[in-house]
Amino acid sequence: MKYAIALVTAFAATAALAQNPMAALTGKLKAGQYAYKMEMDLGEMPGMPKGMNLGKQSLNFQQCVTPEDIERGQLGKSKNGNMPAECQVQDFRMSGNTASYRMVCKGDMNMTADNVITFVSDGYRMNMKMAMVRGGHTTNMKQAMEARYLGPCQK
Repeated sequence: MKYAIALVTAFAATAALAQNPMAALTGKLKAGQYAYKMEMDLGEMPGMPKGMNLGKQSLNFQQCVTPEDIERGQLGKSKNGNMPAECQVQDFRMSGNTASYRMVCKGDMNMTADNVITFVSDGYRMNMKMAMVRGGHTTNMKQAMEARYLGPCQK
C-alpha cells in the first residue's frame, strides 16, 4: 500500500522541464502551507492475491508549497521533490483557471497519466487517470485531490 500511495503522490506532481509548460501555473496559486485531501481508486493490482487489492484509499496531509515549486509546476510534490528523468509533460493546455496535460514515463516506470487541475480562490482541485504497465500487466488508477491554502508555511 505504501508503494501505491507513494507512486500516486509522486505522479500527482508535475515534472520540471527545460522548456517548462508548467510555468503557466505561476500566478494561479500562492506559496504557503496547504492541506491536501486525496481520494484514490487503485483498481486491481496485478500479482496481488484475490481479495487483497488496495481498491479505494484516502489520504490527508499538509505540505508547504514554495514559489520555486509553483514555478516548476511541482504541486503535491513527492517527498524529495523530484520526478524521474524519463517522464515528460505533453499536450499542456491552459484555459482560464483550468490546466490539462498528459504525463508520459518510459523505462522502469512505464505509465501515462492524464491530469486536469482547476484553480479556485483558496487552492486547487486535480483529477488524474493513470495507466501503469509493470511486468506486462496494466493497472488503471484514478485520483481526485483537493488542496486548500492554510496560510504561510510552518517552520
